[in-house]
Amino acid sequence: MALAVQEQTNFMRINFIIAILSLSLSSYAQDHPFYSINDPKIKENLNKVDPKEYQNAFFNGLRFKIVGDTDKALEKFSDCIRMNGQEAAPMYESAILYFNIGQLDQALFFIENACKLEPKNKWYQELMATIFLENGQYNKAISSFKKLLEIEPSNKDWNIELASAYLLNNQPRSAIKVYDNLQKYIGLNAMLFQQKKQIYLEIGDRQAAIEEVKSWVEAEPKNLEAINELSQLYLLSGKQAKAIQTLEKSLEIKNDNPSAFIMLSDLYRNKLNFDMSFYYTKKAFGSLNLGIDTKMRLLLTYYDSTDDDTLLLFRSYELIEILKQTHPNSAKPYTIAGDYYYRDDSLRLAKNNFTKAAELDPSRFPIWQQLMIISFDLKEYNDLINLCKNVQELFPSQPMSYYLLGLTYIQKKSYRLAIEELNSGKLMVVENPNFLAQFYASLGDAYYAQDEITKSDNAYEKSLELFPENTYVLNNYSYYLSLRKTKLQQAAQMMNLCVKLSPAQSSYEDTYAWVFYQLKDYNNALLWIEKAISNGGKGSATIVEHYGDILYRLSKTDAALLQWQKAKELGSKSKLLDKKISEKKIYE
Repeated sequence: MALAVQEQTNFMRINFIIAILSLSLSSYAQDHPFYSINDPKIKENLNKVDPKEYQNAFFNGLRFKIVGDTDKALEKFSDCIRMNGQEAAPMYESAILYFNIGQLDQALFFIENACKLEPKNKWYQELMATIFLENGQYNKAISSFKKLLEIEPSNKDWNIELASAYLLNNQPRSAIKVYDNLQKYIGLNAMLFQQKKQIYLEIGDRQAAIEEVKSWVEAEPKNLEAINELSQLYLLSGKQAKAIQTLEKSLEIKNDNPSAFIMLSDLYRNKLNFDMSFYYTKKAFGSLNLGIDTKMRLLLTYYDSTDDDTLLLFRSYELIEILKQTHPNSAKPYTIAGDYYYRDDSLRLAKNNFTKAAELDPSRFPIWQQLMIISFDLKEYNDLINLCKNVQELFPSQPMSYYLLGLTYIQKKSYRLAIEELNSGKLMVVENPNFLAQFYASLGDAYYAQDEITKSDNAYEKSLELFPENTYVLNNYSYYLSLRKTKLQQAAQMMNLCVKLSPAQSSYEDTYAWVFYQLKDYNNALLWIEKAISNGGKGSATIVEHYGDILYRLSKTDAALLQWQKAKELGSKSKLLDKKISEKKIYE
């Protein structure tokens, strides 16, 4: 029942609209372009047209138009035109429908004929002008809007459309004149100033643009938008002194204007006045009207430059402290502080800031990750174990906490616990083969420490399948193979790749030398151990002792003895070193 009432209400509303429209219909005794009213046969047919039949067709056309049935509406209006070509209304309605469906040529045909029948109807003229504009017939659009403005000179919409037509017709200065004329009727208007300024800029007349905006500022001396526009134009024109003067004037109106602070900071920096530049930067950072993300972006741009600029670094830390005071409940100032301190090797301060950031925003995993990494770097293993477990509760699917906990257990020689964490965490690594390779590399270390050699070898092999150029694994795996005197050719191949990937690394060169030693290729062993010595290995007791062993195999006993003695002085913990020295003979 409710539905039936609603349908009846809609029907009554449509009929009410149609009834109102019917009151405005009128006829004109003029020829229609399809039919000549002077044709006797047409006259005879028109005399036979039932007015009620015409009105019925027209009202049905309106009804179909209202309900969105364009095809049927056009059909009914076409019937009207065939019955009486002297009426403009069905032509106007047809033009509207064709315009709405994008058939501009058809729309133009009907509206032009409607306008011929009723040339003083402004609604018809407006539609014709609009269609001309949409159809790219800009000269005709200009002519039509000018005629409309003769009827109603103060019409804002028509003035704006006329200006648009001039712009589209590449007559920008004519468009400006239209805006000037419109301003006489509607008074000061920011949109008009903006439009004229933009037109002047597009035609390359910057001075005219400046004069336009100066007029705006003179008319509204306390309008910050106008003052900021003027300062930007001065800046665009290279008039930095005037830009500074204008911006500082804006601060007299509103002393907390962050956009002015930022622009003034840039302008003074361009003039190499870094103290004033920093003064306005601090003002910007202390403003609540400037978003924290904008401030963070500025600090990030400073980040790389502060590597070798101590003054900028000092000022960056000062800005970070202002940021903390201005946004005390945001984690972001503390994260950027942590990044700066970590980069500068101030690990304790970095940890304090990331800890505060995690308190303020515990939902962000990157904060926790950085906190875990710093704790590992600080060798705070007991605290790190608790931290990693807390992170696992918050982010159970993040593999990093398992990885770092595994490394921590390795450092504490709790190898079985390390293996459990690493095996759990590697299952969570998704589409990151390099990271997964790190898990297997650490598993290789842990299994080796447990004397589970087969599992260790398998883990190293899997790591290299995922990341063949991992120098850490290439070196460690090769060294362990050399100690066991197994797979030595494979070890030699791996170390050949390793030293190419990371040349001049004494520990890698020592491993390569030791692989050759186990292969009994003592000449190549000597070549690589001497490279290791020259690249910093002379401070390593292990490398120096290896040097002595290789020299001994080459029958250079005295030279070998000298290196063994140096190894002892360096604090070697080799169980056989004293015996080598006392007996001047190698023992393995």
